[in-house]
Formats: sequence, structure tokens, C-alpha cells
Amino acid sequence: MDALISKQIDDSALRSHPWTTMVSNDSNAYIDFKKQPKLIRSTLEDLIPFKKWNFVEQFYSLIEWVNSPTSTLESNDCVFNAAEKNTDQQYPYAKKCSARLMILFRDIPENCQEKSVHWLINKILTSVSTMKPNFKAGAIALSHSQTCYLALGDQPDTGGMGFQVTLTFLAYGKNESKCYENMDIVVKVAQSCLHSVNKDIQHGELDALYKYNEAI
Repeated sequence: MDALISKQIDDSALRSHPWTTMVSNDSNAYIDFKKQPKLIRSTLEDLIPFKKWNFVEQFYSLIEWVNSPTSTLESNDCVFNAAEKNTDQQYPYAKKCSARLMILFRDIPENCQEKSVHWLINKILTSVSTMKPNFKAGAIALSHSQTCYLALGDQPDTGGMGFQVTLTFLAYGKNESKCYENMDIVVKVAQSCLHSVNKDIQHGELDALYKYNEAI
């Protein structure tokens, strides 16, 4: 499956974690799914109209796991965009749907280390690119955006400035039904890759990166 670095990074506004409400809709407020996992299936409004499709259950499963006690990561934001006319010329399909999942290290100071963020992106990129090489109807694009981590301070000189990583899921098909079937595959690949990255973190690979750099 295709894995790529997205050039469409939104630097128009500085994000915060945790955020309060959305500028476009102040009824949407940040919920810490680590503390309130039961709200995942009732508050992610973009997914509710599509619950009959398998990808929705897979998406719920991914978000529940990434915010569970067994994960070293957590989510910060999630969006789903329904099937529409495909304008991506490199994918010869009539329809396209997309989704977004923003993730960060559970260990908040780690998100302020640029090496750690780049390590996370490269790990996901490598893992995705090695899975389902014959699957050409989906892709995962990765990017990172600047974020103010309020737990560490809300000013540039307080150590709270860092990043979070965005995974954009892209699925294509000849019609709406095929789009959603392929989105199920894309989300499954994403979950498998994040499980792999999580194990690497738990086994100390990120810590080893810093020890290696110190040694040289």
C-alpha cells in the first residue's frame, strides 16, 4: 500500500493539546478518550451515519486501542469525509473517501523532541509501505503540525512547544461501496502498523536512538 509524506501541512494556526473547542463548531470539545473510552462510539459524529460499513467498527477499534492502557500513544482528533468524486489523478478510480487521525506520544515531553517525532513518522511510513504491496486502492499520508502542549506551559520559552502526527487515510473505488470496503483495509493496515510501532517503543527502541546519538 502507498505511504507518503503529505505536503499539505496546515501551519495556519497553532494547535494546542488539549484543545478546548473547534473554531468552526464550538459544540465540539476535546474529550480525553484515555479517561472516557465509552464516549468514543457516541461522540465521533462523522462516523455515526456510516455505522453499517465495516470500516467504522475498525476505526472505533483503532481509536479505542490507541487510547487504551496498553498503548504508548494517544489520539487528539479524528475526522471522516464521505465518498466524493475522485480528483487524485494518480489513482484511476471514480470515487474517493478519506479520514484523518492525529496521534501523539503518551509521554507528553517526547512530543517536544523533533527527533522523536521524525522517528515516529519514519517508523509508520516504513511499516505501511511494506504491507499489502499489491493493494493500489488506498494510501496513508503522514504529516506533522506544531502543537502547544499546555501541560508543559503555553509560551515558547516554557518547553511546551512540540508537534503531533497526522495520519490521513485515503481509499478509492469505482463506487461508494468499494470506497468504504477499501477504507476498511486502509484502517486495518494503520492499526497493524501502529501496534508494531507501539511494541518498538515498549522495547526501548526510541530510548536506544538517543543513546546511540549520544555515543557518536
